[in-house]
Amino acid sequence: MNLNRSFVYLLFLCLIAMPLIVFSQDNSIETKQKALEKLKTDKSDVEKKISAMEAEISAMKPPKTWKYGGFMSLNLNQSAFVNWAPGGVPSISATAVGNFYANYKKKNWSWNNTIDAAWGMIYANKHLRKNEDKIEINSKAGYDLQKKLSVAALMKFNSQFTPTYDYSSNNGVYPLKSYFAAPAYLTISLGLDYKPTNYFSLYFSPAAGKFTFVQRDPNIHEWAYGVDTGKVYRGEFGAYVSAVLTKDIVKNVSLWTKIDLFNNYTDKDKGNRKNIDIDWQTRINLKINKYLTANLFTEVLYDHNIAIPVEQTSGGITTKTLVNSKLQFREALGVGLSYKFNSKE
Repeated sequence: MNLNRSFVYLLFLCLIAMPLIVFSQDNSIETKQKALEKLKTDKSDVEKKISAMEAEISAMKPPKTWKYGGFMSLNLNQSAFVNWAPGGVPSISATAVGNFYANYKKKNWSWNNTIDAAWGMIYANKHLRKNEDKIEINSKAGYDLQKKLSVAALMKFNSQFTPTYDYSSNNGVYPLKSYFAAPAYLTISLGLDYKPTNYFSLYFSPAAGKFTFVQRDPNIHEWAYGVDTGKVYRGEFGAYVSAVLTKDIVKNVSLWTKIDLFNNYTDKDKGNRKNIDIDWQTRINLKINKYLTANLFTEVLYDHNIAIPVEQTSGGITTKTLVNSKLQFREALGVGLSYKFNSKE
C-alpha cells in the first residue's frame, strides 16, 4: 500500500515538472535568440566603426597623385612540315611586346602617358629577319571642366626601333626601306576629352598638327611617305579624333581597341581634303594562368600620302610600282609568357 502511494506521488510530481521543464527550455531558446540578435547588432556597429576609422586614416594620408603599371609578354610561334603535300615553310618566331603607363591626377589636373612597343624576329628559309617593330608614345594633359569632360592637349609619336629591308629582291641585295625616325609621325593637338565611363574615352580636336619626318638619307625615299623630295618633314593641319576602349569581355579575356582619325583640311590639293587618315588597333588578351597568355593583335592603317609597292605583270615582265590610297592591314597571334604589374591603390 505504501509502495503504491509512493508511485502515485512520483507520477504527480512528473506531471507538475514537465511543463516547468518545457517552459524553462523555451525560455532558454528565447534568451539565446535575443543574445544572438544583440551580437549581430554589436557586429554591425563595430563594422561601421571600422569603416569610419579606415576612411579617417585614408583622409589623413597624402593623396596618391601617380599611378603606374604595365604588361610585358614574350610570344613564341613555331611551325614544321614533314611530307606535307600542300607545302609550307618551317619557321620559328619570337616577339616581345610591352605596354606601360604612368598617370598623374591631382584635383582637376591630369596627365596620362603610355608607351606601346613591340619587336620580333622570324627564322625561315635559313634566314633570320625582323617581322615586328613598333614604338608608340602617347601623352595627354587635361583640366576637368566637368566630371566627365575636360579640355586636353595631346601628343602622339610613333616610329620603329631598328632598320627594315626589302627582302623581295632575288639577287641577294636587300635595299633599306626604313629605320628609327625614317619615317616618324608626330601629332600635336588641343581639344576636348570626354570620359562617360572608366573604360571608354573620346577625344576630339579641331586644331591638330600632324608631322611626318624622314631623316635625310640617300637610301630612304622620303617621297614614299608623303614628304617632298629633298625635304625632311611634311606638316599637316586639320581635325583629329581618338577613341579608346579598354574592357574585360569575360573572365580572363580583355579587349583594348583604339582608333585615330585625322583629316587635313588645309591640303594644297583640294581633292585630298576629303581623305581621312585611319589608324585602328585592337588587342585581345586571354589569360591562361598567372604567367601564360594568348593574344591577338590587329591594325588597320590608311594614309593617302603613303605609297605602297604593288607588283604588276605585263608581257611576262613583272614590275613594281608605288600606289597611293591602299588600305594596310597586319595581324599577329601569339602564345607566350607574360607579366603584369601596377602601383598599389
